[in-house]
Amino acid sequence: MKLLSISATRSLLLGLGLGLAPLVSSPLVAQAPSGAPATDQEADVATVTALVNEAVGQIYKVAYRTEPIPVIYTKALRGLLTSLGEGAQAQAKDLSGMIDGAAEAEFISALQAIATAPGQRQSLRDLAETAIKTYCKQHDPYTRYIEADDVRISQLMGKASGSGVGMSINEKNGIFLCYPLPGSPAEAAGVKAGDKLLTVDGKSVNEKPLEYLAGLIRGAPGTEVNLRVEHGFGRAQTVRVTREALTTPSVFVEKKVTGVVLRVRKFSKELLDEARAALGQLTAGSTLTLDLRGCPGGDLDVAIAFTSLFLEAGEPVVTVRTRGRPDEVSTATKPREFKPAAIVLLQDEGTASAAELVIAALVNSKTARAASQGVKTYGKGVLQTRIELRGGGVLMVTTGELIAPQGQTWDLTGLLPSLENRGRIFPKD
Repeated sequence: MKLLSISATRSLLLGLGLGLAPLVSSPLVAQAPSGAPATDQEADVATVTALVNEAVGQIYKVAYRTEPIPVIYTKALRGLLTSLGEGAQAQAKDLSGMIDGAAEAEFISALQAIATAPGQRQSLRDLAETAIKTYCKQHDPYTRYIEADDVRISQLMGKASGSGVGMSINEKNGIFLCYPLPGSPAEAAGVKAGDKLLTVDGKSVNEKPLEYLAGLIRGAPGTEVNLRVEHGFGRAQTVRVTREALTTPSVFVEKKVTGVVLRVRKFSKELLDEARAALGQLTAGSTLTLDLRGCPGGDLDVAIAFTSLFLEAGEPVVTVRTRGRPDEVSTATKPREFKPAAIVLLQDEGTASAAELVIAALVNSKTARAASQGVKTYGKGVLQTRIELRGGGVLMVTTGELIAPQGQTWDLTGLLPSLENRGRIFPKD
């Protein structure tokens, strides 16, 4: 499945399910004599080496902007040492000039030395996972490693039945931003669009994956969850929200005298059917308002198909650019299905990825007669691949970028509202 997101199938999230085999190097790990049982320490080193080898190999193979394997190890070690402080700097090494296997062996050796240092309480695996996480943060704003323990907890939370508070969460530069749905328990309790999420029931959200946070927020209907948020004006507040058994349609529709307002919550597989049913209320000469505020993205193919509902055959939607492959240009393939007199697109700083794709394509189209208003969008225009590692962790790797019909990417810049900028949507036009 193709996803656009932060939030993460092709993703913006882009779950390609590549199933790539790990890169095989030659780690110089001590081996037990033939027929002799491995010690606990040897088994631990072998397990961690396999984890590191697979993670680094996958990053090297699929990342949109890749680096030599020894450079990856050098940056991972540097990031780990920075996180540990001055006391660990004796293990600083430049591995970038080594061959792959030697760099891996030196990296593991450094981890072993740190793990056995006096006063060190982190296990060898903990150190390895921290190193992978710090490399991912250095690589780009979106590549992430989710530790095996967090993956297991998130999976258990996902299986638990419960309800929610009606709020999406976006991550930007390690900060989690809240976007409550209209009329939701979160909105009623005082959570504002763009509020920074600090804690959930007293638990810090720092360094946690989105799936983990969603599990913390869910719970039985009628129970309460305490969300510590920081409002846009800088004041922090603990908001008590009562969970409800919520239905989560992809769209919300409102009929007005001048036309139809369609609020898109997420670009999920249900969106097209729900949108078609809602758009059936459009009448000749009416205006369509697409409210994309707080929409974090979703499935790339769904976003392309949704945008195509308002375009004529042959009109461009988006170009997908990946490493080592020709650009993949998507265009509308059928006559436009809906013909409102005009389209107004509402956007804010929570409008991201797939939602930004829709804005760029429709504002570019003379057929759609679309214009956007609000504030500059989030600025995420990349593809990501979710890779489940055999060691239990998960990698979210940036594997490509999206190019708008105007020939530019909106990644890291966002899109300006065209009505307030004389038709311009790109800050660097």
